[in-house]
Amino acid sequence: MQSTLSCAEESRAAEEMLAGTFKPTDTFFLIECSLADEGGWRHDTVKSAAKTGEFAGILRHLSALPRMKILFVRRPSRNDRHVFIARTNQAQPQLFQTQLTEYAELLSLDMEGLAAGDRPVINGRSMTEVDELYAICTNGRHDPCCAVYGAPVYQQLVAHAGEDRVWQTTHLGGHRLAATLLAFPQGVAYGHIDPVDAEAIVTNHRAGYLLTHKYRGRSAYAGHRLDNAAHQAVGAAEALIRELARKYRIDELQLHDVQRMEDGEQRVHFVDVRGAAYTAAVRTSLSLPRQTSCGEPPKPIPCHEVALYAKS
Repeated sequence: MQSTLSCAEESRAAEEMLAGTFKPTDTFFLIECSLADEGGWRHDTVKSAAKTGEFAGILRHLSALPRMKILFVRRPSRNDRHVFIARTNQAQPQLFQTQLTEYAELLSLDMEGLAAGDRPVINGRSMTEVDELYAICTNGRHDPCCAVYGAPVYQQLVAHAGEDRVWQTTHLGGHRLAATLLAFPQGVAYGHIDPVDAEAIVTNHRAGYLLTHKYRGRSAYAGHRLDNAAHQAVGAAEALIRELARKYRIDELQLHDVQRMEDGEQRVHFVDVRGAAYTAAVRTSLSLPRQTSCGEPPKPIPCHEVALYAKS
């Protein structure tokens, strides 16, 4: 029988576990554009823009970088050409910005230098480093839940962080977890955000802390080259370790490695700044089919069972 709840309502009613629902990305490109000349943001905005039109060649150029994600961003009543690049590693997460005259300038971006860890350079100009940005998914044409839940959260984030630091964005993944949010430069992913959460997210992020009860995971493990399954297991493990060890500072834990056991269990090893080691055992299975996006057929989703395996 078809559910009468939206995908986000169903996920919230089921109290779905948020940790371990975010997929790996090492580098984010955020491009300010409402695509007004092409009918606005669409169901699958980035894939559509990559096929034809002004951005096709540009997005192909940016896609040469491994494990990257492209987002279009916007602010109401503004129509500039800001571009942000976030490098979300554990050791030194960085966020850069510039403003373009033409989007075609992105074709001059030094991709080899970017891959090597250099400061991004466009048309010979180094991008400026900034310390804070929040991207909230509001793309209702991808899933109505993103607009219903995302728009009021966007307004509250602006009230607490300021308009220049908060952007509406295209699909972040996981519409059933709306409102979904990324906090940069660390790439901390949150889900099931409500307007009342905005102040706590901004206040804690500025102080270097994260909120574990809304935490989906991070895009911070570039050097480990984890596949989707391992990356999501790390997110689930990190949330539990942080709760049990009361380690809430973003930089307080570092991923050491992930071991896949013969029985499929994944053992995730973290160390803290004092050298203490923490290991969590993660078992992942598939749920019964459930609504993952409004209007689409139900399908199974990964479910994690996490236990603290060892502390030393």
